[in-house]
Amino acid sequence: MHVRGVDLWPEPLTRDLVEEVHHGRRVRCYGPDRPRTLVEMLERAAARMPEQEAVVDARRRLTWRELHQAARRLAAGLHAKRGVQPGDRVALLVANSAEFCVSVLACATLAAVAVTLNTKLRRAELEYMLGHSGARVLVTDPEWWDEIAPKGAALPCEAVYATRDTPEGTEPLDRLLDCRDAPPAVSPAEDDAAFIMYTSGTTGHPKGAIGTHGGIVNGAMSFARCFGLGPDERTLVAVPLFHVTGLIAQFLTMAYVGGTTVIMRQFNAAGALRLLEAERITYLVGAPTVYIMLMSQPGYRMSAATLRVVGYGGAPMPPDAVRGLREWLPAARLHNVYGMTETCSPTTILPDADAFARVSSAGRPVPTAELRTVDPGTVVECAAGEVGELLVWGPMVVPGYWANPEATTGAMGDGWLRTGDLATIDADGYVTVMDRIKDMINRGGEKVYCVEVEDVLCGHPDVLEAAVVGIPDPVYGEAVKACVVPRAGRTLDPDDVRASVARRLAKFKVPRDVEILPALPRNPSGKVVKRALKN
Repeated sequence: MHVRGVDLWPEPLTRDLVEEVHHGRRVRCYGPDRPRTLVEMLERAAARMPEQEAVVDARRRLTWRELHQAARRLAAGLHAKRGVQPGDRVALLVANSAEFCVSVLACATLAAVAVTLNTKLRRAELEYMLGHSGARVLVTDPEWWDEIAPKGAALPCEAVYATRDTPEGTEPLDRLLDCRDAPPAVSPAEDDAAFIMYTSGTTGHPKGAIGTHGGIVNGAMSFARCFGLGPDERTLVAVPLFHVTGLIAQFLTMAYVGGTTVIMRQFNAAGALRLLEAERITYLVGAPTVYIMLMSQPGYRMSAATLRVVGYGGAPMPPDAVRGLREWLPAARLHNVYGMTETCSPTTILPDADAFARVSSAGRPVPTAELRTVDPGTVVECAAGEVGELLVWGPMVVPGYWANPEATTGAMGDGWLRTGDLATIDADGYVTVMDRIKDMINRGGEKVYCVEVEDVLCGHPDVLEAAVVGIPDPVYGEAVKACVVPRAGRTLDPDDVRASVARRLAKFKVPRDVEILPALPRNPSGKVVKRALKN
């Protein structure tokens, strides 16, 4: 099955799409008057609404004019004091904060590349990424420095700057921000790298996906158009800014429309509810866990009256949670979103009108995207409704992985990104993601898609979260195992859990084993580590 987003969205969203060639691919992009780079997005926001709040964190509130000035000062300091040039890499080991936003935009101003590092990683992982990316400079929060401070061998970076305090071996970031020189007169090109973001690989070293200026701009514009966002939006970032959801779906989308980004350093449900109310948040994006935790708080229904656009993705959203959101926020538009680092976030978006009618669907391809489903082995195109590997084409698809031609060829050698996800595309162009190829269970020749079983498990009134994996079975080859987390104050009985699935699904999909856990194991990116559940 092959569908094009341009054919599936109403004319106002597709009115000015143009065909262009980027990285050897002929793709559809948003109109010729779009900003071409992150720098242009920032400059337009600062010119249109200089005194409107751009970034708010626990320590300060910056207008678009102030954010623009801070990014230029930091860019000037990086160039004058460290000689950072176009194409150089600057690593950011920085928690959610205004400093993170300033640093990303400073790199863009220099046509340098921001390497956004996960603050939950350990020393060996960080050392690999710093070395592999060839980062010349590291900007870090003091609390992460203890994890990576040189112990016998120096880091590959030429200099380390701390956002606060100055631990031994670092210099103060303020020293760069105090630079009063003008940054060099350089302009990144649309196809230049803006960031390197390392994906959380399950085997071997992680891969550094290269997000380009043009890919990010097209991604941000998809969110703005499909969600109907404008300059009055205020978004609460409750997810890490070092991932595409926080960085592109929220902060850089706000840069495109000229809205406001309110930043939580670390998510907690009670604090998020307070900020939703106090900051009059209108736009929120998060994983299903974020919403489940918010709706587990006492008195949550009294908060967030201003929310009007709610996006969720990164994992299947239980239907009961969607119903809970609609009851809590009857006036808000609800959108399921499917995307990944390699697509600069958005690939499909589910319109609000379909939030219940197609509750399991990830939606339609965004206007600039084309999607195919193919047989994973033969790459023969699937029929409508047939399960196959999902392939993505569009300007938001990254050109490859940093210094990894083999992985680049394997994932997108012909221009089509192989997502590794099994999905169906129906005759109306709606995508339903079934499973990761590597996670599908083959029980005696019957295919079991984990997402289907997980949806049913999450419909149990006492289940907070669930994950399903395949485990060895002497008769059928594989059997279904369910791992469930009870809601606070509730208890679960394995037999009752199995019975609840048996009432809804075929016998071969019913878990043979049910394990009750206090929490699901997650990697530093927040994804469930399914291999840890197989034991």
